[in-house]
Amino acid sequence: MSDPDVELRAFSWDDLATVVDLINRSDAADGLDRGTSDQLLRAQWASPGADPERHAFLAVVDSELVGYGRIDLRAGNAQTGFSKFQCYGRVLPAWRGQGIGSRILSECERRARSRIDEAPTPTVYLETSADQRQKDVAELYAAFGLQPVRYFFVMVYDAPEIPDEPQYPSGYSARGFTADQDEEITWQVLNTAFEDHWGHVSFPFESWLHWIESGLFDPDLVFLGLSPTGDVVGECLCLIDAEQNKWRGREDGWIDSLGVLRGHRGRGLGRALLLEGMRALRRVGCTHLKLGVDAENPTGALGLYRSVGFQESKTGVTFQKTLRQ
Repeated sequence: MSDPDVELRAFSWDDLATVVDLINRSDAADGLDRGTSDQLLRAQWASPGADPERHAFLAVVDSELVGYGRIDLRAGNAQTGFSKFQCYGRVLPAWRGQGIGSRILSECERRARSRIDEAPTPTVYLETSADQRQKDVAELYAAFGLQPVRYFFVMVYDAPEIPDEPQYPSGYSARGFTADQDEEITWQVLNTAFEDHWGHVSFPFESWLHWIESGLFDPDLVFLGLSPTGDVVGECLCLIDAEQNKWRGREDGWIDSLGVLRGHRGRGLGRALLLEGMRALRRVGCTHLKLGVDAENPTGALGLYRSVGFQESKTGVTFQKTLRQ
């Protein structure tokens, strides 16, 4: 039964630091080795269309923030055939088991259904995720009809050895990112390379520019793969969240994105770009290199990551419920 003293109120930007603290405390208590930072969450929530003052809310008990919820529409198109409302939320461990998580999830679904006409595709999903170890969260989702549909690995490379020198296939090469020149082509390659990945919904150019300007984007940690004709046909985008690393007391670096256009796969370009990114992260002091990958990735990425020394460290689960078919 829901606690009668729980109030759901609108988010304001003055609440951001408190939400960051809630996420980090919650994830640390669950032993999930994740979390967020002020810069990262601010960039995500200020992305065009996110509008958290309308689409995020806080669960409060006697003026204490005990949980939050947010939905974000990822609009698909005729090619994808689906759109999805992504649902996010946390409840502090001390306040669980009192119906607060159910209230948050119910409110997220209600808000998604109220906005369903904003989705331009016939099929619309409510989507959320959890660590595979969060059995209580999985039970909560199941009670709302959210079913596990896909599994993802977080992989880590923490060996002391410096990664191998990249070897590019004949005629191929790589270069760095040039500001005021490569924004659009990098965005195009990012979107196109992931078109055949499960659940991918293309992101607008203005969202990409927002990330470059306000996120963790570092042009010195971006590598663009070039074809023999000089066209950009691949990318490796790395990032470091210095604030989060300070909180964790560990120097993590992420291979945030690695993609090669379909006609240029299977030649070793992806491997070379991956090694380029790994070596760059090590040069700036990252001891733990991380990446996320679909457990059923159709492009052979999982085998590639294992071959250079990445190992699975945890498993995430994506849950979905059909709102409109």
